[in-house]
Amino acid sequence: MNNHSEPQVDLVEYEMGYGADEFGKVLLGPFSGERSDFDATEIGRHHWQVSLNDSAFEVDIRVAEKPPRKLGLFKLPVLEVKFSINDTGGMQREAFFHRFHQYFHKGGG
Repeated sequence: MNNHSEPQVDLVEYEMGYGADEFGKVLLGPFSGERSDFDATEIGRHHWQVSLNDSAFEVDIRVAEKPPRKLGLFKLPVLEVKFSINDTGGMQREAFFHRFHQYFHKGGG
């Protein structure tokens, strides 16, 4: 019997109105900029890893572009975003998604 357990990984998926390149620019720029405790690193095309300073928290992010949504004459990009989050506690996860939504929210009021 194996006494050590594998780390828990939580999977979260979103569909967002972004192109993959635009998403990467925000993630590597303002989201993880000078005033952030989060550090984003590009692993490969459309693949990033985000860590939180002074913790074991990590998020693996992969995106895939889907066919655009058509609303009348408008075409809106659709990006499938998959987050693989290591299980390090709810407060770090909550802080990540709070910051993520602040920097990736478009439109609305």
